[in-house]
Amino acid sequence: MSFVSLMKYSGRKSTQQIVTFGGIRYSRGGSDGEFSESTNLSARQFPSLSQRGGRRLEKTYSSATALYSKNGKLLVIDGTDVLFDGKKVGTVIPGEKMICAVNSKIVIFPDKEYYDTELEKFGTMDVKLTVAYQNVEWGTNTLRISGSGDLSKLFSVGQGIEISGSSISANNKTAVIRGVSEDTLTFSDNTFSERRESGTINVERKIPDLVCICESANRLWGAEGKTIWASAQGDPLTFYNYDGLATDSFAVAVGTDGDFTGCISYSSNVLFFKENALHKVLGTMPSDYRVYDYTVPGVQEGSQKSMEVINEILFYKGVAGIYSFSGSAPALISDNFGTRRFKNARAGTDGTIYYICMQEETQEGDGAWDLYTFDPSSGIWLREDSSHILDFTRQDTDLYALASDGAVYKLDDVAEDDLYWEAVFYPFDETLYGKRGYSKLWAKLELSQGAWMKAEISQDGGPFRQVGLWSNRNRETVLATMFPGRCDTFQLKLSGKGRCVIKSLVREFLVNSTK
Repeated sequence: MSFVSLMKYSGRKSTQQIVTFGGIRYSRGGSDGEFSESTNLSARQFPSLSQRGGRRLEKTYSSATALYSKNGKLLVIDGTDVLFDGKKVGTVIPGEKMICAVNSKIVIFPDKEYYDTELEKFGTMDVKLTVAYQNVEWGTNTLRISGSGDLSKLFSVGQGIEISGSSISANNKTAVIRGVSEDTLTFSDNTFSERRESGTINVERKIPDLVCICESANRLWGAEGKTIWASAQGDPLTFYNYDGLATDSFAVAVGTDGDFTGCISYSSNVLFFKENALHKVLGTMPSDYRVYDYTVPGVQEGSQKSMEVINEILFYKGVAGIYSFSGSAPALISDNFGTRRFKNARAGTDGTIYYICMQEETQEGDGAWDLYTFDPSSGIWLREDSSHILDFTRQDTDLYALASDGAVYKLDDVAEDDLYWEAVFYPFDETLYGKRGYSKLWAKLELSQGAWMKAEISQDGGPFRQVGLWSNRNRETVLATMFPGRCDTFQLKLSGKGRCVIKSLVREFLVNSTK
């Protein structure tokens, strides 16, 4: 996005353009002030042009794959180790993870493990016991199991468990626990047929194999196959509980084709996406939950971590690009990327800026990774650098990023006095009102101690040549003048190191009297 203000002076063959800085433009149709490429720029000081904030290295891990924040502390999955606040609290299988928190429990999928930050306990969400019949006593409302450890450490009141393997078919069922002691599970009256027998039975607290997860209204939500699931309120370990209470768990099947690709809590709703569909869950309790289906561009497969909400607007990566969603139809906001296509996106926000790291798709296959930012207030897209970010997490207004080399950074935290930055402007056309002319550029900039800025110009697609170099040796505020020379089009490249704020850029266009 870019705007140009034209000021014509009567009696002179010159026109001045105040060039407003825009964002990157990889597609055709760019205007003065937009960039064909950028490195380490920021829109935070818009309409001035400035650099991104520094990144503070928190810690480097050997094989980290996931990052999450809870109670002001970081949880990191490093290989098979689950680390919370720097301490190992559990073990999982290696690989990419989905993580969210319900109450004090941080749940980790697809492993179906959890860490309770209050009890400082690591456990398995799904529990399965195989018990010999000689150690089982059936009552009409009790199941007494000996020799299987303390049942009260495995199960809780209100959890639905599945019992299978009994030769008494009436005893194979899903039932809700009403009481639990060290060796006895108590259920509603007349749940079982009282009888002794030989063999084995299975007692299982089942957790769905959720392919996407989120927290909303103190429940764990997710999807498996064609089913949308919600845990009991306040307990992410409890599914299959249908007592007719407001705190019950919930499940509903949908009829749309394709796999679920992501879910997120949005306002008072829960949104479930497929690549070409949206299922919106409305309601406050299982008895009044309703699912509404929409055929809209959804979340791209592999990009479920691209979903972030800023000021009640949801941003996410779809097949055709990045979309914004404010409750009605999603709107594509990345037409400036042109024909370039990306995948495997993951995003984060500090509450103001949308950060998204994506991998480019090329004809040869998987391309490079790049980190981009989008400022919703100005509509400006910028590229920061070629960082490959695996995961983001937010603590209040602080944003942390886990890079592919295992380094965890706090973004926009410290000054980087030697930070290199670059802005390659979209080509300027040297024709105005059908007449040829030539330009002179004026830039007003502020340079910090030790900083410098270089200007280079390419004429008619030729190589860049240096036309100026400025530092703050003499003064902090500098007025830089640049002369492109005669050409049909020219490109301006500004680059430097250290803090530099370009307050304004003015183009003085001298028009010839003939076409």
